[in-house]
Amino acid sequence: MNIRVCMSNRTEVEILTPVKEFLDSKCINSQDSYKTYLSGLVKINDFLSPKYTAESILKPLQQGEEDVYRILGGFLKSQSGQLSIKSIRLNLAIMKSYFGYHDIDIVPLKFKKKITLPKLCREDEAAIDASDVRKILLACNNRRLKSYCLVLASCGCRAVEGLSIRNKDIDFNLSPAKIHLRKEFTKTRVARDIYVSNEATGYLKDWIDWKYRNGRQRNDSDLVFGVGQSENPRELYTEICEAFGKILDLAGFSERKDDSIRHKVTLHSFRRLVKTVISDQVNQDYSEWFLGHTKSSYWTKKEPAKREIYATKCMKYLTFLDYTTLEVTGKNIEAKLQEKDSEMQAIKTKYEQDMKAMREDMNQQFNHIMSMIQENPKLAQVKPEVLTRRAA
Repeated sequence: MNIRVCMSNRTEVEILTPVKEFLDSKCINSQDSYKTYLSGLVKINDFLSPKYTAESILKPLQQGEEDVYRILGGFLKSQSGQLSIKSIRLNLAIMKSYFGYHDIDIVPLKFKKKITLPKLCREDEAAIDASDVRKILLACNNRRLKSYCLVLASCGCRAVEGLSIRNKDIDFNLSPAKIHLRKEFTKTRVARDIYVSNEATGYLKDWIDWKYRNGRQRNDSDLVFGVGQSENPRELYTEICEAFGKILDLAGFSERKDDSIRHKVTLHSFRRLVKTVISDQVNQDYSEWFLGHTKSSYWTKKEPAKREIYATKCMKYLTFLDYTTLEVTGKNIEAKLQEKDSEMQAIKTKYEQDMKAMREDMNQQFNHIMSMIQENPKLAQVKPEVLTRRAA
């Protein structure tokens, strides 16, 4: 019953002419933005009713019959205690944007004086390392989910970006394999190419072969992680998140964020790990480019060079279940530690030798000075620095 009422409210608000004009103008590039704005406008309409609607409030505000700051303040107060601070601020921003679109001026200085926004508290996200990723993967028996997690943990793409990968977007002929991310599904609306580890490549191939094992027709445009007739990666996201949440509980990562049902470890945690590893092993410019962030316009490299950097400097640290690679990496680290130990021992030995030589030299000078004083007692009145120069 409640679901029907909610859907009815959304429909009633969506068909209002001013709302439709606003949504068409603001959300031309993103369906997700459309849903977010509409959700906020539904809450605005609920707040204004029964006296007004999202449409009928505009004329009184434009003619000065209603105070826009009183409306904004009342809306803010009505939301407090019901939603998170982030959602409250978002809905208020939607209301300001909606009024502004319909020529209802909101002076920033007046707004600041009359309305106090709730402070948005922040805390660092939970960090994970390679051993945590390994625990999660070992707890996962779902072929699709394990392959998907390995892709995220080796290339750092966003969750929906990973779900948008089609069969034809993967180039298995290159090593490491290259994946093309379509601009329609990237956050920045800019297409880019990324690389995945040899380990993730192997699991991807196994998943694709298993997916088409019963003679199902294989199309280049099929979503790699889609099943059935799935064509929209955003529709897969909820299903994947639910399955991933169960794996987290099995792997011992059931801890939730404060005042939330969300896990502290999420699919986005893989992206943070990749960013950290690449920044540590290469540099910030390369990591910003790899993750699709804004980078310096002066930082440029040809594609083979970028791929080589990933293969030689990053891939071994983004491998989690390939024990041969892990063993080689471990041996390399052990060899480097032994080399460092040898260097430290050599420095220590040289230091001890230098100190011994200094002590012998000082003893020799001291004995020489004492013999000079014994031969000529008057020298005992001479400053030590002068005697030292004479002894030298």
